[in-house]
Amino acid sequence: MVVRPNPKYLDAAIPEVYLPAPLLAKIVSYVAESGVDSLKSFVKAGPLFKAAVYSKETLSCVCLDRSRYFMWWSMPHSIYYHFFTKCLEANNPHALTAVLYKEIAYENLVAECYRSSL
Repeated sequence: MVVRPNPKYLDAAIPEVYLPAPLLAKIVSYVAESGVDSLKSFVKAGPLFKAAVYSKETLSCVCLDRSRYFMWWSMPHSIYYHFFTKCLEANNPHALTAVLYKEIAYENLVAECYRSSL
């Protein structure tokens, strides 16, 4: 037996919910505390959500250190460098820590590369 959907319900439109930009930024900032990976779907969802991700409120509290490579994001050749600099401009504590320990991280990377080639 095949159940077919009722056509009268298919035409029903779901009205869009309007969220003011500051409220949306606040919601996204709470999600950002769980890490950068949780923000990817917001960026893909459209310009309104992307603006919320790049708001100062979100960038100042996004937890960068959930990724083991967040120290390398401070390097200009990193694909995340643009996002990292935005976090740095928003005084994100994780970004500030990465800048302070950038030299140590670079030394460890070089040592690891030489070790793996042996």
